[in-house]
Parts: sequence; structure tokens; C-alpha cells
Amino acid sequence: MTRKLLLLFVIAFSQIVNGQTDEPIGAPAILASTSYVCENEETENFVGFTKSPEFATCPGYDNWVDSWYTFTPTETRQYSIEIEALTGSIFDVRIGVFSGTIGNLNSMTGCATRYFSATLTMGQTYYINTRGASASTQYRLCVYPFPDAPSNDEPANADVLLESTFDVCENASVGYTTNATYTSEAECSTSNPDVWYSFTPTETGEYTFRADLVNGSTPLYIGVYSGTPGFLNPFLEEPTSPTLQCQDIVLADLTAGETYYVSVTSSNSSQAIYFELCAYKSPDAPSNDDCSNPIALTIGQSFEDSYIVATNTSASVNPGNSNFPNCGTLPDFGIYGKDVWFSVVVPASGSFTIETRAEPTETNLSDTAIETYTGSCGTETLEPFHYNLPPPNTGTAYCSNQFVIGGNEFAGMLFTNKTPGETVIIRVWGWAYQFGKFRIAAYDATLGVNEFDLNSFKYYPNPTNNVLNIKYNQNINKVTVNSIIGKAVLTKETNAQDVSVDLSSLATGIYIVTVNSGETSTNFKVLKE
Repeated sequence: MTRKLLLLFVIAFSQIVNGQTDEPIGAPAILASTSYVCENEETENFVGFTKSPEFATCPGYDNWVDSWYTFTPTETRQYSIEIEALTGSIFDVRIGVFSGTIGNLNSMTGCATRYFSATLTMGQTYYINTRGASASTQYRLCVYPFPDAPSNDEPANADVLLESTFDVCENASVGYTTNATYTSEAECSTSNPDVWYSFTPTETGEYTFRADLVNGSTPLYIGVYSGTPGFLNPFLEEPTSPTLQCQDIVLADLTAGETYYVSVTSSNSSQAIYFELCAYKSPDAPSNDDCSNPIALTIGQSFEDSYIVATNTSASVNPGNSNFPNCGTLPDFGIYGKDVWFSVVVPASGSFTIETRAEPTETNLSDTAIETYTGSCGTETLEPFHYNLPPPNTGTAYCSNQFVIGGNEFAGMLFTNKTPGETVIIRVWGWAYQFGKFRIAAYDATLGVNEFDLNSFKYYPNPTNNVLNIKYNQNINKVTVNSIIGKAVLTKETNAQDVSVDLSSLATGIYIVTVNSGETSTNFKVLKE
């Protein structure tokens, strides 16, 4: 009796661990979730399963395996069935959805889809074939009904969008385009679904409208309009206007107290497309918007210990200060381009790297380009400052949007045999009119190896509340405390090996400290609590 009970327990437990079956017969039912949040999702792998005949006919999936579920809708409506990989590549999973009966199944999806939607009939059983690149591939499977048509499907029923604060978006609206219809007044499509919002600014000036996906993967397009429903006028893209319609971020010059209309458009999708829409007064231009006021970069030993966080949000192009870049731009750069400026002094070694990288919290800016000059600001006085192109290329350039350093996809330049003490002017902008935060650094990897003796260098405590102590085996000439954006906020001249710096007057945050000793220097970050 004991052995029989143990066997029954093992069988029951195996059914709990592997909810799916190897063939459609006996396949367990998956429950529909109430929305894309997928509270009834199934998470499994393919250990112990084989390839079914229904999948074996698909070319290109020789080593894949599969398993089965069923789904029986409780009402006739449109459902989404989706699978996502939890391990490996997003392309390591597929689904097949079948109607019919066992032995006579009819494919509704073909061989290569991860997302499927259709109107399914109440009470009819459908068979879901989950497909993985290997037995160990883990996945999540979800079935949910599409929402009803949104109430703001037309401009006359527009939802009110409240004004938010830049970088906070505390009054963002969550909406969806699923089951919406196309509106003839929409600017961004001739057929795709759109939904509508009204917005009344509190100030006169440039506003930013931003849409971010909450669920789904289709692009989003924003249109901004003046007028009233039935008589809407889309903002025109003229040289005098900063508006760039039909992107996921749109800028528009608005008048306080006037009501405007905003459309959000997406393509149709097998997933329910949900988004978050935010509107806020665009921030002031950054301090280094113009060539004449660059932010000074301090040469460090590596990118990590010397980078600052910068932004080109609300930046503009001043054609009087420089010619337009000769790489990494699109047409109309003079209208939509957003460049910012930096400077750096060539170190004693004559070799250094300028590099930009992504800021992890930034979702809009995905790539940058860089140009370098010497001289003074002006179309006739800025002189190109060249770097040697990396092998297998030959020659030189002073503009970079493709030079990959250490696997980083943002722009970079490596300079050698340059004149120590020469000032270099650096121009950075976003590819394809993009704007947002990014990281930038200038560094010389030889500093720590050949010059500054880090083994004889100490600083403490870190974090610190007030006093930062610095010790070195040679006299320290100067200590400079810079904000995270590279602005010097405290400087102490000295001529001692032990130096104490009072940080009590500084606000809580991260600072970059530069220590100069003779012709050498080093940087480090300190947290002021």
C-alpha cells in the first residue's frame, strides 16, 4: 500500500511540475487573465518533451521541442495569446494555435509567431502548441481578452491630460489604442487606430509630449493640434517651429490657457497596446548649449572614474558658431538638431580618449555623435582636431558616430601624439534628432600606470558627512570638487601630503574629486551624505 501511494504521489507531483503535455491529447486548460498583466500566466520549460507532428512540418526548427495547452473562452471576443522567453534569446520561443479536434487540427498561426490575436468563439476549445529552442528554454504563456473600445476614441470625447513636471510625469495618463478606430483628422496615419486627449497649458512656451509603451512593442506616434473637434489643425513642421510631429516625443510652442488636442496612434497589433502619455513644460536649455560656454572635462584614468552626466534636452543649434557636422546627422539638422559643448586640455602624455555612453535611466536617447575642434567658436575659426581611425580603417577624422570602444555603441575617439596643454572643443549631439541624458568622459589610461601612484594614494571616509581626508606620498597642489555634471563647486590650493577638505557646505549627492600633484592628477567619486 505504501509503495502504491508513493507512486500515485510521484505521478501527481509530476503533473504539477509539468502542467503541459507532450501531445494535444489530455492537454491541460490555461485560464484567461483579465488583462495584459497576466495574473494566470503559465511558466514552464520543455524538459522531457519531444516534437509533435503538428510542429515537425515547420522548416528551420530541427532541434526544437514543444508542449501543449488548451484554451476554451467563456465569451466570444478578441483574445491575445502570447509567449515570451524567460531565458536565452527572445526568439527562442514560438507558439502555434490550432482549431478543430485532436487528429484534425487546423493551424491558425503558421510556424513563426510569438504573439497571436483573433476573435475566438465561446465554448470552443483551441489548442496551443508552445515551442522552444531547447529543453531548458523557460517561457511564460498568457491568454487575455482585448479591452473594449476606449472612450476617447474620437476628439469630441478626448480625455483631459493634466500638466506634469519635467522628468517626473506625476500626472501621466495611461491609455490604450486596442479596439480604437482611425479618425480622419489624425495626422499620423491614414488607417491605424488612434485615441485623443485635450491639454491646456498653464504657461506660454515650448511643451513636450511624450508617450512610452506600457505593454506591446509597436511604435507610438503623437500628433498635436489646435482648433476644435471637426476643425482641428495639426501643427506644421516649418523651420520656425520646433514641432516634429508623429514621433513618440513631440515638441510644440503653446499659448497659456488655450486648449489643444493630442492624438496617440499605433499600428494594429496582436498584443494590447497600452501607453503612458505625459505633457510638461520643456526645461531651459543646458548651460553648455553654445560653443562659447563649454563644460570642462577633467582627464581621468578611466571612463568609470571620470564621467559626468550631461544632457542635450532643450538644446539648439547656433549656425553662427560652427558649421553643421559632417557625420551623424539627418536633413534639417539646423532646425531639429540639438548639440551641446565640452572642452578638455590635452594631458602631458599627449594621448587620451573622449567617449560617450548611455545613461541607464534615459529611454529616449539611444546614440550620440561627436566632433572635436581647436581654435575659437565661429564658422571660420574652429579648426578640426583629428584622430586616427581604428584598424582596419586608415586615415583620420574629427567626427565620430561609429567608433566603438570596448563594446560601447555610443561614439568615441582615441587621440595619440597630441600637443600637451592644447584645449580641445567637443561637440555632442543625438542621432536622428534624439535628445536626453548621456554620459561623457575624457580619460588617459596611462595616468594610473605611468604617472599617478595609486598605491600610495588614500582618501577617506567615503561616504562622508563633512571632512574628506586625502593622503599621498608626494605634495598635493590642488583639490577640486566637481558636481556630477562637471561644474567645479569647491577648490582648495595646498602644498602638503595630507589634505583635509571641508564638504559641509555642499548638498547631499555624488561629486567627482580631482587631485593634482605636480604634472599628474587622478579622479575619484565621493558621496556627500
